[in-house]
Amino acid sequence: MQPIDPFAASCTEANYRLPNNVGNQAYPEGFYRPIKCFDLTRMLVAPFKSPNWPMNLLWMFVCQLASIIVVGSLVTFGYQAEVAESRGGGRSEHWPDFNPDRFTDYLMRGLWPFLWSIIWTIPLILFIGIPVVITFALSSFLINNNNDVPGIIVIITGGLVSVAVYCVSLLAMMASVMHAGLGNDFQKGADLKWIGSYVSKMGLTTVGVGIVFVLVSMVVSTAGFLLFCVGIIAATPLMNLMAADLYSQLHDIFLSRGGVSAFEIPEIDADIIEAQVII
Repeated sequence: MQPIDPFAASCTEANYRLPNNVGNQAYPEGFYRPIKCFDLTRMLVAPFKSPNWPMNLLWMFVCQLASIIVVGSLVTFGYQAEVAESRGGGRSEHWPDFNPDRFTDYLMRGLWPFLWSIIWTIPLILFIGIPVVITFALSSFLINNNNDVPGIIVIITGGLVSVAVYCVSLLAMMASVMHAGLGNDFQKGADLKWIGSYVSKMGLTTVGVGIVFVLVSMVVSTAGFLLFCVGIIAATPLMNLMAADLYSQLHDIFLSRGGVSAFEIPEIDADIIEAQVII
């Protein structure tokens, strides 16, 4: 049972309720409470929450170098998943530091999302390539037979369809990778129901947040170049740390919209709620 904090904010029937499903839980202080919208400022400052942030940055740089032999990528994926889970639901502002003694734990946890990122390669090529090939073949046939206007219409329509299929495919891959990483389970990457739920509830949000992340990455990289080699060295590791908080935020927003958590969330104990109401 979770210990009762007598100094916690008071709980009333108006500001909490027992969980009837994971996506709609509202928890008292100290419990999991997913955020409802993306917080850019939080993502930017999150890596610096720990006083040991220079060492975390250094370890991410080491992992970046080790990515040449794949191991670094696995460790990075695993550490990001652990950070995302620990920061989920506003349970803590603390940033879990990179612990080299847990290298194997990070490696194994990062293996699952890494494998799914590879597995999705062939479906992505098919999903993206088929509309492009059909558009090219059909438009070429029409134009070669002096049907220029229909050919142009096919090119425009096919281009839009290709972009849409590309976005949906990438979203599905991201959902699969996220579910496997945060859930620390290879099989969760194949949960089509969870993937479909994430894409339907978080599609536009993820695309928008992704665009913001790319813009931030460009700014950080540019700043890195302006600071010469020191800044360039730190740019990518810093973005990897920000990505960990970004995953946490996306998962939280998904839960706030009725999604199912990728990892186990502790239930509220009715005795705790009753005791806190009395207090």
